[in-house]
Amino acid sequence: MLAAAGHTQLATFDLLDEAECEDWVLRTLLLRRHWRPRHAEAPFFTLGLAAYLDCGAGSAYHDLALRSRNNRMLESHFGPLLQSLATLLGDHFGAPAGMTDAAAWPGFHIYLPHPAFSLPVASVHRDLQYRDVFPGHALGDDDMFSFTLPLSTPERSGLNLWRDGATAAEPDFHPYRSGQLVVHSGLATHQAVLRCDGDLERITLQGHGVRLGQQILLYW
Repeated sequence: MLAAAGHTQLATFDLLDEAECEDWVLRTLLLRRHWRPRHAEAPFFTLGLAAYLDCGAGSAYHDLALRSRNNRMLESHFGPLLQSLATLLGDHFGAPAGMTDAAAWPGFHIYLPHPAFSLPVASVHRDLQYRDVFPGHALGDDDMFSFTLPLSTPERSGLNLWRDGATAAEPDFHPYRSGQLVVHSGLATHQAVLRCDGDLERITLQGHGVRLGQQILLYW
């Protein structure tokens, strides 16, 4: 699908204009009662379940009733946005793409301005969540991808991506632009560059995709 030598290939797509981004940001902010705090001190939240955070002890991710409520909330408030995302990704990869109730739907990272977010505090990682979300499926490296849609983007916010996993080297930095979808394999070592220490919050729609059979399933 997207994998290339070293799994570093990255693609971008213009999906939303500035006014549309502002509308979705406002809707996200108005749903604060649904935000999940993700740090004891810093103002980092998600709107939605995320496998990398919720598949651990207690396994909120695998609580079917909780996951269903999560997905219905996202569908109710963000259905058109998620459908536009699925249509674009399906057209790009040449297969029908959509959400699945077998997993949590794509959701949002929310960082409110804080001095700590000027530092490289985000984890350096690879996206291996598919092992927990789709156990028992034999997936090849080219059967999966990750994506980020920035909606509110502080200056110099973006993505660090290391070639061939060599984190001792300098990463390639890819700046984010609100409304521009960023897609990469997820298997290259990468890190979010937050830069959320001024007046603007950092809000992104996040998720992953896997090809199972003839379709692409989108999840987080």
